[in-house]
Order: sequence, then C-alpha cells, then structure tokens
Amino acid sequence: MRAEDTGRAQGRDDRPRACPSTPCRSGASVLGVTTGVGRLAYLPMPVFVDSAFEARLEASGRPESRYRFTGPCVEGECAQWTGARCGVIDHVLDDPPGPERAGAAGTALPGPFLPSCSIRADCRWFAQRGAAACAACPSIVTDVGGSATYRSTRP
Repeated sequence: MRAEDTGRAQGRDDRPRACPSTPCRSGASVLGVTTGVGRLAYLPMPVFVDSAFEARLEASGRPESRYRFTGPCVEGECAQWTGARCGVIDHVLDDPPGPERAGAAGTALPGPFLPSCSIRADCRWFAQRGAAACAACPSIVTDVGGSATYRSTRP
C-alpha cells in the first residue's frame, strides 16, 4: 500500500465506492461540466441521468468529452481496474506527463484548497490517493476522442 493511500473510513465498508469518471448511461449522474479550458466545473449535486437525458446527450456527440459522470465503481467489470484499485488515478498521478499532457492532469491546485465535490466521501480516487487525487481530478477528461484519453490498464 502506498503511503498516500487513504484507507476506508470506519463504518464505510458497506457502501460501494463512487467512480468519478463513469461512462454516460442511464442510472449514472452528471458530476460536472468540462469547461473550454479542459477543467471540470463541479455541479453542487450530481444530476441523475435517465434514458431520455442520456439520449439527448448522446445526440450531441460523445457526452464524456463534455461532462464527467459518476456512478458506482464496478471494480473488476471496468477496463481501468488493476485487480485491487482504479488504474486511472494512479496513471494520472504516477506517470510523468508526455508533451500532449504537459501541465494538465498532474498539476496540483495551488494551496490547501480542494475542489468542492459532492462525492468525496465515497469517491474511489479519494479513497486511493487522498487530496492528491482531488487536486488532479478537475483536469481529467474521460473521453477526449484521441490518444490523450487515459489508457486501459488491461492488455
């Protein structure tokens, strides 16, 4: 286990972790909107996605390139699961940025302030990496439609 990992809080083990970067689908919720400069603007409370809302978002193109969605972490059912943890936040925080990512996802927020986030108590990334995950989170875009999209951890 890494020194910066935060374990599950006492009494917290009975609820599933929330994935802060789930695909757009009915049953998920909108966590935030990606701004023109590629940062996430969090919603005060996630907005539930039903089938009609999903269809409207899909009709305008890839919703994951414009919004971030949250839903239950599905662990082993996700291509990003490494067998014990989510590979997305580890990749973002541990792998040095290439030229196409310079100054992006690994950049921490200035000072001790974390973004206002409605899922932090249940967030998979926060449970794994604590404040460092929160600092990087606003710069992570689930689907940018190209090579900068985070890689799958499965072969």
